[in-house]
Amino acid sequence: MRTINMWNALLAGLLIVGSGGAVAAHKGTADQQREIPVCGKDTKVAKPNDDMIYTLKEKKRRGCVIDIKALHPTQSAVGMLAAACKSAKVSARAAAGELNDYLLADNRWVPVVRGPGGVFYLTDHHHLTVAVWNAAIDDKDKKVYAYLLDDWSRLPENAFWERMERMHRTWLKDPAGKPIVPSQLPSEIGKLQDDPLRTLSAWVRENCGYVKCDPPGTAKGDDEQSCADRTCEEKFGSKKVPCANAYFIEFAWGAYQGEVPEVKAALGDDAACSQQSPMNQTCLDRQYDRLLKALPAAMKATATIEAKTAVEKLARGKDTGGEAGKNVSVGHNPEVQTPLLPPRCVLGDGR
Repeated sequence: MRTINMWNALLAGLLIVGSGGAVAAHKGTADQQREIPVCGKDTKVAKPNDDMIYTLKEKKRRGCVIDIKALHPTQSAVGMLAAACKSAKVSARAAAGELNDYLLADNRWVPVVRGPGGVFYLTDHHHLTVAVWNAAIDDKDKKVYAYLLDDWSRLPENAFWERMERMHRTWLKDPAGKPIVPSQLPSEIGKLQDDPLRTLSAWVRENCGYVKCDPPGTAKGDDEQSCADRTCEEKFGSKKVPCANAYFIEFAWGAYQGEVPEVKAALGDDAACSQQSPMNQTCLDRQYDRLLKALPAAMKATATIEAKTAVEKLARGKDTGGEAGKNVSVGHNPEVQTPLLPPRCVLGDGR
């Protein structure tokens, strides 16, 4: 099995490079000392436990390390401002010599599917990979740890994408919400577009505008004090808020919020920023100010019964109608929450 040669000096104190060149954790249990190879044709599909959770032990046992450039997105856009905040954190961790430990954490392993031609498709953590791509570290060290959900590499291209859609492993819409075909997806992480509404949707979620609760072992945000982590199915005033269980719920809420007249007026027509490395701090600052103006209106609109009905319709999509569609929860919170202001992120160089 092919292995990587070396991470840079930033990580030297945190990694042990074995004689074959594979990456291993610098300290910890025997399991943590296990070599982690490069993702390739020999990478094994990870197995969830009885609760359908991929444990950290299993990720380390069957997982691999992959260059950001080798990952293919399964969605067209991310919230670039949200990714910029993560990128600043990645740069700071790297400067402190803590990046490897940061990326080895359970909730930062990225899930992938192996498709035709052995291509690895990223099915979650697009924001994290954009953050690493734009961080102040050498290009050759822009890597993440991954675990393989499925190996569908023997499927013909059309059958592969049909299965990806059926299994909710891809979001085939552009930032405007219009359907796209797989060939229109970005070919690499560095070509993902910016969707300001995805950032706005994340802000609304963090302020309990809607509730999405992540089970153990799944992707979570970096903010351990976020509303969604604290208040799953807890009381807001006199009501309980059921956690969202619909796929791609952040996109669905963002699409709805983008139709609110006050949100449209606050954002204008040119709110999106590029994600070319380095990110454009001036554009991100301008977008932050616009999103800040849009946030109160988005919070108010999200609490309405009209919002619940509209987002349920968006979340059901073409594959979950009928009886199955009736069970879709979008995490609707009917009580308007007063938002806390999200931080203004400054990229810096992290050094």
